[in-house]
Amino acid sequence: MPPQRITRELLLKRAEHNDGDLSTLREITLHQFDLEKIEALDVYCRKLQILYLQNNQISKIENLNKLKELDYLNLTLNNITKIENLEGCESLRKLDLTVNFIDDLFCVESLIPCESLRELFLTGNPMTQKPGYREFVICTLPQLTHLDGVPIDKSERLRARQRYLEIKAEAAHLPVVVPPQADADSLAAIDTTPVEQLTAELQKGSSDHTPAARLTAARQLAKIRADKDPNKPKPKPPKVPLARIEPDGRVLQCNEGKYDFVTDETPDVVRFAVAISKFVDTSLIDAQVFDEYVRVQVREKLLQVRFDVPVDPSRVVAQRSQATGALVLYIARPGAPVGLDALQLYRKWEKEMEKAKAAEKAAADAAAAEARAASRAVPSLDAKVVPNEGQQRSVPIALAAEDWEDDPDVPPLV
Repeated sequence: MPPQRITRELLLKRAEHNDGDLSTLREITLHQFDLEKIEALDVYCRKLQILYLQNNQISKIENLNKLKELDYLNLTLNNITKIENLEGCESLRKLDLTVNFIDDLFCVESLIPCESLRELFLTGNPMTQKPGYREFVICTLPQLTHLDGVPIDKSERLRARQRYLEIKAEAAHLPVVVPPQADADSLAAIDTTPVEQLTAELQKGSSDHTPAARLTAARQLAKIRADKDPNKPKPKPPKVPLARIEPDGRVLQCNEGKYDFVTDETPDVVRFAVAISKFVDTSLIDAQVFDEYVRVQVREKLLQVRFDVPVDPSRVVAQRSQATGALVLYIARPGAPVGLDALQLYRKWEKEMEKAKAAEKAAADAAAAEARAASRAVPSLDAKVVPNEGQQRSVPIALAAEDWEDDPDVPPLV
């Protein structure tokens, strides 16, 4: 039967304590799964700080360089023969490689770039039996404070420096034993071997302690367990996705993730914005623009929206907000001016709209000021004055110049 692999489904199952959110997962335990390869962690779980991979069938350290926040890595009881591919784990503080098959002293030099490394466990590896092992590791990795659980004091570090060149010269002439690995043909034959025969071989046991023997025994046990459990539920068939486009070419709209989205149209650009959690890694988002619709897939949830106007899929600018995680697509419309991309065209339209609004506001303010000035104007003398209640009414009388006579007997008006 096929080997157990690290899949997205397995990671989601082991990440239930984090609500199944792999992008923010800090710790995961994958021990005793008979895993044969390290994979998928650098794709889905880049924020990991603690990783347990003990008691598996892993033969090579790989696909961990992108885990920049990894603090503790446990690879106890595996089939590893060489320390490698950890240079990118710049936060690695504790590494446990107890009971593996590492025999080359010089492979610890690959840990020199791991400046944060403080604790290293190599107990149970063939290299620990070589003369000068502890002194060589202490001097090669001066950043260590503990080796195999034993603190490194100043006096031991000084003695290691004094003997380093001598030990290094001797180690260069020591043979490096690489244990045999299981070949593909013998592993494939396990699937056709009767369960009774496999059980007898396991009960007889093997005196060999090699990666090949461990892996063969693990495959045999897996085959026996599978055959002894006939009532084991069969895996569900993969979900068949619904047709997204009708035979007549009509595009069906769907929003499986129930994401909030908005579409803005300008004379030259269509702006499409989707509200996506900032905790979703951008590598899990796939956006595609077509002539009349857009398709955005977040993890396994599809959002497909038709536009009211045609667009040009060859002129698209995508942006992701670091604060909110929202995805914004600026898509040029057919016939839009060339020389500017879709985002520049949208920004140009925004500035024009701001200028138009400012001009409209200025005209409205001027009209309002003119109206206020007219309302404050003083009435002419010829206007009829309406007295308040209780006051005597009076109307100014205009006298013609030719009707005026100056009578000296009339006293002047006071």
